[in-house]
Amino acid sequence: MSCGGSDDSPSEETPMPTTIITISPVKTTVFSEITTGGKITKGTDNATISEKGVCWSTSLNPSINDNKLVSNSSSNDFLITIDGLVADTRYYIRAYFIASSKTVYGDEQEITTDKPTSPVAFLPSAGANKTWTIQAKFTNEFNYEGKSTSEFTNNWEDKFFNGWTGARPTYYSASQSTVTGGEMVYKATIDKVNGEDVIRTGVVSSKEAVGYPMYMEARVKISESVLASAVWMLSSDSAQEIDNLEAYGDKTNNYFSQRLHLSHHTFKRSGGNIIDDYQPSGQETYYADGKGTKWADDYHDYGVLWLDPWTLKYYVDGELVRETPTNQIDPRNNTDGTGLNKDMYLIISAASQPWREKTNPPQVDDYFTNPSVLSDSRSTMRIDYIRTYKPQ
Repeated sequence: MSCGGSDDSPSEETPMPTTIITISPVKTTVFSEITTGGKITKGTDNATISEKGVCWSTSLNPSINDNKLVSNSSSNDFLITIDGLVADTRYYIRAYFIASSKTVYGDEQEITTDKPTSPVAFLPSAGANKTWTIQAKFTNEFNYEGKSTSEFTNNWEDKFFNGWTGARPTYYSASQSTVTGGEMVYKATIDKVNGEDVIRTGVVSSKEAVGYPMYMEARVKISESVLASAVWMLSSDSAQEIDNLEAYGDKTNNYFSQRLHLSHHTFKRSGGNIIDDYQPSGQETYYADGKGTKWADDYHDYGVLWLDPWTLKYYVDGELVRETPTNQIDPRNNTDGTGLNKDMYLIISAASQPWREKTNPPQVDDYFTNPSVLSDSRSTMRIDYIRTYKPQ
């Protein structure tokens, strides 16, 4: 006789999985930022976590294929600040971790960003008891018809401020720009001037020069051509230059159509001749947003913050995209150690830049035969507004 009982072996306990929850997002003092994070609870599954962070989207169920930020914290509880968000927009957020190539998500949280307190709420503080204030002399909304109105003639010149007609083959002409439909419109035309072949393009400039600290922004739809669409500033002696926008929108060129040249110049001159022209070089001066954006497809806001002689910050659609390192402002001492300290005129122009035909290989074979220059629609540049702010 034997005692009754089961011959089955004891079953193994199912491992408890490692989990994560999403920390409720909290707004910061800047409309485009929120703080969130995750809390990981380790299970008995011996999960080895290779990455953790948060992901977000304007659609439900965001994943790491949308937008994500990775946490470098060694703790299971971590916080992350997401910046560059769009104002007055609902976002969905989930914390996540990756273990053994598997992505585990936390619960979904949502938050709606605030409306900005001003159009330039993304800028650094203007200082104690000051705000970034619009400067009428250096601002134009172009909400009128024609350039003979006081809204234009009071503060703007229908030419380059010193009468320069451009580097050939560019020939600046008042006839190439109009104000209509709430914007300034530039077009290019091939012509002859005194027997010389030229490309007539538009330019306007401010009647007065403005100094730092200042923020200048223009909303522009650049032309779909090899011509340079430009918004820039230049001192009266042409010794210091800040290029807010310099772009080539010909969409048949995937490199340049997706990039913005954000740079500046310091010149040393003697007897009217340039003996040195310095500007920062390198790929970091050609900004691409990483999304494949071709800038000629739509209007964008292009801004530059000239805070002091050694500080230049560039913004695109309210997002800081480049800050020029201090040691790249004037490394060749063309300003005799003063940096970008001279008041400058504001300039909006289109131009055929001759140096682009001289690169190896040429960036442009021949301006006069280029289809994007010959096309009236492709050579059109549109400016919705130009605005200038100073702290007051």
